[in-house]
Amino acid sequence: KKKHSILDFGSGNGAFLYYFKNKFNLKNNYSLEVSGPLLAFQKKILKETFFIKTHYKHNNSLKSLKDSMVDYSICNSVFQYFPSEIYARNVLEFLIRISRKNILIYDIKNLKTKKTYREKVRKRQRLNTKDFFIKYKNTPIRFYKKSYFEKILGVLKKKYSFEYKFLKLPNDATDYKFGYCLLIRK
Repeated sequence: KKKHSILDFGSGNGAFLYYFKNKFNLKNNYSLEVSGPLLAFQKKILKETFFIKTHYKHNNSLKSLKDSMVDYSICNSVFQYFPSEIYARNVLEFLIRISRKNILIYDIKNLKTKKTYREKVRKRQRLNTKDFFIKYKNTPIRFYKKSYFEKILGVLKKKYSFEYKFLKLPNDATDYKFGYCLLIRK
């Protein structure tokens, strides 16, 4: 509905916010992104959006945002770039804290498929093994077991009221065999 709001954590070029904003004529949108150039691009195409530059090392900007300030939160293909599992846990709690309704964390890389995923990406990029590891040396891809999220969510359920379930990536999604989604309903 028009009065609803959405937050996109790790919004990249703003494509998802752009879609939801225009499809549902949303007025209160939030974009959290680490890249200044991507935020600058978003500001050209997204109106009625609050832009927040966040940082992986210190996320003080997240602490200042109010509880239950948005209806929905999305996070697409971002958890694999987080610097640590502690950071991932903090982001998960942040999304639960600020969202009133649903949270969709899309494309979490599955630890069970780590080796085959890396090999597929390496081949797709036409890199030899050495060049692939050099390219991703400073931006390693983080993989997660579902049990990692179940443990955190179990702890967070003592503080917040929500239900959750894991979803498969759709078969037509790129790299659908290597990840899963987490849907949290409050």
